[in-house]
Amino acid sequence: MKRYTLLIYLLAVAGLGMLRAQENSDVLFEKANAAYNVGNYDSAMILYEKILATDMESVPLYFNMGNTYYKMREYPMAIYYFEKALKLDPSNDDVQTNLAIANRAIVDKIEPVPQSFLVKGWHNARAMLSGDQWAWCSIACFALLLFAAFLFLRSRKVAVRKLGFFAGILFLLAFGLSVVFAVQLKQSSLTQDQAIIMAPTVTVKSSPNDASVDLFVLHEGTKVDILEANEGWNKIRIANGSVGWLSDDSMLPF
Repeated sequence: MKRYTLLIYLLAVAGLGMLRAQENSDVLFEKANAAYNVGNYDSAMILYEKILATDMESVPLYFNMGNTYYKMREYPMAIYYFEKALKLDPSNDDVQTNLAIANRAIVDKIEPVPQSFLVKGWHNARAMLSGDQWAWCSIACFALLLFAAFLFLRSRKVAVRKLGFFAGILFLLAFGLSVVFAVQLKQSSLTQDQAIIMAPTVTVKSSPNDASVDLFVLHEGTKVDILEANEGWNKIRIANGSVGWLSDDSMLPF
């Protein structure tokens, strides 16, 4: 009995600690927003960084940090936080718009490789909702699937059973897709497989060492995909498909 009492006490203390941390973060967030609104961007960023130091993350936090860095004309950092916000919610129109504006301020304008109709359609469908929203969608689809199965198994009317059968197939497909989208977006938010160039100018190498052949030059703010890591170097790919190696200290992964 004492063990259960102690466990309940510890859980209550942990819950109160999390609640207080959330309340403190909310207060800091409001103060940071107030500082931003009056143009005190340095103070706003200090407060946003304090929230970030508590291991809390959210689309509004990353979005506001991106906006603040943009106002401070630190465009690579603005792009970095807008991209982090999009990883959490690729459907957010405000983040997409501000990211596009920030990308106009950088040097590199790289034309992406055209995607096939199926790949583009898959990515667009997945980006319609955030990972959490797709998870809730999967729960709703599963509940509707169970209801359709109930109609098919329990109804005595042929028309109702047909409705339950075909509706069940539809909800099963929707459930499967929403689960796949939710998992992919969750994995994407947890995996640092992309990066923003932070050095003013970097030369991409043909292999992971400084003595290798120079391939092409990138500038700060450019987004790259990380394909492989090797002792302080990363094999990267840019939007047009070009591949090469860059050192860790030239980029900030997300």
